[in-house]
Amino acid sequence: MRKLFIMMILIFFVTYLIHKTDEGENFYSPVYSGNELKIGIVGDIPKIREKNVYFIQMSMEDILQKKFADVDSVFITKKHLKEAAEPQYAKIYWQSPIPFVFIDSEKVYLAFLDDQLSYEDAHTIKSGDYVVGFYKDTYFGIGLYNNIRNEKTIQDCYSRLFVIIERFKNTGKILIK
Repeated sequence: MRKLFIMMILIFFVTYLIHKTDEGENFYSPVYSGNELKIGIVGDIPKIREKNVYFIQMSMEDILQKKFADVDSVFITKKHLKEAAEPQYAKIYWQSPIPFVFIDSEKVYLAFLDDQLSYEDAHTIKSGDYVVGFYKDTYFGIGLYNNIRNEKTIQDCYSRLFVIIERFKNTGKILIK
């Protein structure tokens, strides 16, 4: 009887470990298949699955000089977020003709839009969003599947973001469906 009990516990434990290992890997994640997008990026180019999305390397100086007319959106990666939250950029984000997206920010979008607020003093994101975007008066955020951070969930997040950028490109509005 005792051996049977130990065997049952062992089977349960192994099943649990297998389930936890697969968590965040087995979910439906369509690849963005819309029209070609050109994304300006400040920082490292992310690993994505799409073949119809092109990244154009930019600097924060390019943002300051508003050299983003030929892209559909600008992404700013984690390494550059503190600089991106400096006061001289806030007006640029507010007046931009395209959405700005802040990747893996620990702070709310106001860190970038309020020229009186530093990145350090801004509230911490509690929504779990991996990307935070802004266009005119519209904020949007996209989280990772089940808040699990791995390659597949991050790529899924980018695919969903590309859909939003394409809708913007076609309508001039941020539409989340």
